[in-house]
Amino acid sequence: MGEHPPFDPDAVAAELAEAERIRRGVALLTERWPDLTFADARRVARARDALRRAAGDQQVGYKLGWTSDAMREALGIRQPNWGTVWRSQAIADGATLEVAALLHPKVEPEIVYRAGVDLAGPDVTPRRVIETAAGWSLGLEIVDPRFPDYGFRWLDNTADNSSAGRFVVSAEIPHLDDPARVEVVFDDGETTLTGAGERAMGSPAAAVAWLVAALHAEGTGLAAGEIVLTGGLTAPLDVVPGRRYRLRAPGSGLAVTVEAI
Repeated sequence: MGEHPPFDPDAVAAELAEAERIRRGVALLTERWPDLTFADARRVARARDALRRAAGDQQVGYKLGWTSDAMREALGIRQPNWGTVWRSQAIADGATLEVAALLHPKVEPEIVYRAGVDLAGPDVTPRRVIETAAGWSLGLEIVDPRFPDYGFRWLDNTADNSSAGRFVVSAEIPHLDDPARVEVVFDDGETTLTGAGERAMGSPAAAVAWLVAALHAEGTGLAAGEIVLTGGLTAPLDVVPGRRYRLRAPGSGLAVTVEAI
């Protein structure tokens, strides 16, 4: 990559892991390696996954990012990205989020899918996703990029596991006829935002189908029991100690909360 230091995905993954541990952002990868490619970014993300597994963590699913068509179009981004979510990142519904353990977290409201069967291949349809769901729930995703601020680029974010930090998932319901039509209300006691499932790639089911095709391109798939956080439905809210974050879907009875401390 020109005159820049040699690009080593394992070394970059270790650097991002250390940045997460000490809560200090690292310089943007796209500034250090201007020729960074999507394949390079994914190599970093997979190397970071390998470090988590080696440390004894267990992957429980995936999260999607950049799922807003309007946002991608405005920024010239061709496709969403994804990251992995892990048992160590899970917070129980109604529990607390320790802000001091993170760098600069924000909360995003999402619809969460749980696979009832293994899904793999390039042609899984949204209808197939809906028909094979083990359950649907609401989720609060806490994003926490390992960079100095939120001025990163799509490739930086892809390498950084799509900024996955923590997540909270509600109780689930077994079936949704049309997750695109689920309307949600998200608030932190100061600000209230509304959204709908259609803001995640037109439908959370379409988002899951896209993910399965993307995983197929890397030789894997979505396993039965794994969850997918299907993308933010409103703008994110900053995490502020003392605030309680609540997401509701009034038409379904689903709700999830977390309190920042």
